Parts: sequence; structure tokens; C-alpha cells
Amino acid sequence: MVRLAVMGEREFRLGSGGVEAAVAPLLEPCSCGGRFQPGEGGGLPVRLEFRTDALRPVAEAGYERLQKGSDQTLVRLRRGWQPRLLVLLGREAEMAKEDVLRLRLEGKLERLQHEVELATAQGDQDTAEAAHARYIELGTTYVRRFVAADERAEAN
Repeated sequence: MVRLAVMGEREFRLGSGGVEAAVAPLLEPCSCGGRFQPGEGGGLPVRLEFRTDALRPVAEAGYERLQKGSDQTLVRLRRGWQPRLLVLLGREAEMAKEDVLRLRLEGKLERLQHEVELATAQGDQDTAEAAHARYIELGTTYVRRFVAADERAEAN
């Protein structure tokens, strides 16, 4: 989304490669006291958090370009990105109830994934396995509810 906002549709491709300099100032400082650096990193996994005030203008530009985009990749991404952008823009009231539920489940899955990674990095296998089991259970619900429905809709 940052690439779309900064570079436009013509330069669009998925991934953050090449836009690291545009992404870095949008991030909150790390809980470890450091800043975002491209690459594998080291130590315990951390969750990146965006600075809402800095991200809003980028989200506005990205949303506008996403709505106007004619590239087939953008057309396909519109369904998944639009609800996230509406949240960033403070326009949650415009979201369908299914999109609200989808984003809540995705948030829970992301937090569980981080819990698994952190527990594994700390050598706490019991906690990692328990979080992984919850992830599988919730992920199965997510796939049945959303992914399978999306695939059926695309087939029709």
C-alpha cells in the first residue's frame, strides 16, 4: 500500500523491497529501543507498529489510487485492502459486518503467530505448542468462513 501511495499504479508490485525508506518513518520505535532496519534481524521477534498520524496521509493516497486503479493486480487486491484502509482512515462505519469479523479474526491470528514465534525463540515449547493449537483452530474457522467463500465467489 505504501508503494502504491508513493509511486503510483505504474510502479506497483507487491512487496516492500525498494520502499524501505518510505516505510521506516511510518513505524513506531521498537519496544527494544531501536528502529526498523531491513533484513533478517536478530534476537527475539518483535511486532512492528505503525504511527497512525504518519500513516494516515499515506493511507489516504493509497486508498484513492486503489479505488481508481485499473491494473488487474490492484483490482484483485481491492477486496482485501479496502477494509484495512477504511479502518486506517477512521471510516469503520462503511465496512460490511463480514469485513469487521474478518479483520478481527486476522488480528487474533497475527497475535497468536507472534506468540508462537516469541515462545519458540525463548525456548518455551509448551507455550509455543498451546498457541500453535489455538492458531490452527482459529485458522481453520477463518479458512472455512472466508477463504473458501472467496474461492467460490471467484469461481462463479
